[in-house]
Formats: sequence, structure tokens, C-alpha cells
Amino acid sequence: MNDRSGDGPRGRGGDQGQQNGGERARPDRERGGPTGTEFLDLEISKVLLGRAQSMARSVTEEIIRDAIKARMKERLGARLEAIGRLAADELILDIEANLEIEARIAARNQARRAIEGDIGAAVRGADAPPLDTDE
Repeated sequence: MNDRSGDGPRGRGGDQGQQNGGERARPDRERGGPTGTEFLDLEISKVLLGRAQSMARSVTEEIIRDAIKARMKERLGARLEAIGRLAADELILDIEANLEIEARIAARNQARRAIEGDIGAAVRGADAPPLDTDE
């Protein structure tokens, strides 16, 4: 992860000589480590600390968001819920209107295709059925 020298995987070479409270790293570790130790990350604590510090910020924001939400619900809950219901009802009416319009357009397109078929039949000389103009 932190291979500063570029001569070994995951920080096992170069200026990484001090490990575990001042012990010198073993020479076989400086060349990448013995077979079967490739899973080791000698600086995993630093990696985990960095990740934890990053997560702490978002967790802090989440806690603050929850506190704000709780306080607003405590003080304005019923009124905010009423406004939310009104907004939802308004959106529902808009969606229903749009769905009705889409259905009418689809029905009209289907009727148009039927008429085009009837016109094609008339051009070919076949008896064209009477047009249904109720739609």
C-alpha cells in the first residue's frame, strides 16, 4: 500500500526499516517476504486508521443529520407531515394526469395505425371497412 521506495510490494522495502516499535525489519521481508506471506500488510494499522478517520467525518454528519431530524420532528412534526402529505397528493394528481394523457395518446396512435391499414386496403382495391370516428 505505502511502497515509498518502489522496490517491494505493500511497503516492504526501502525506508521502511523500522517496524513494530523500533525493531528492524528482517532482511527476507525487505525483498518482498518469504513465500506464503504475501497476504501480510505490515502497515495495516495505518491503513485502517486512515479509513476510520475518513469514515468518522461521514458518521459525524449522519449523527448531526439524525439530531436535526429528531428535533424538527419534535417541534414541527405534525405540520411538516401535513405539508408532506399535501405535496405527495399534488404529485400523485400530476402523475395520474400524465398517465391518462399517455393512455389517450397510445389509444389514438393505435387508431391511427388501424386507419392507415384501412387506407392501404382501399388503395389495393379491397373493400375498406367504415371508419370508427368515436375515438
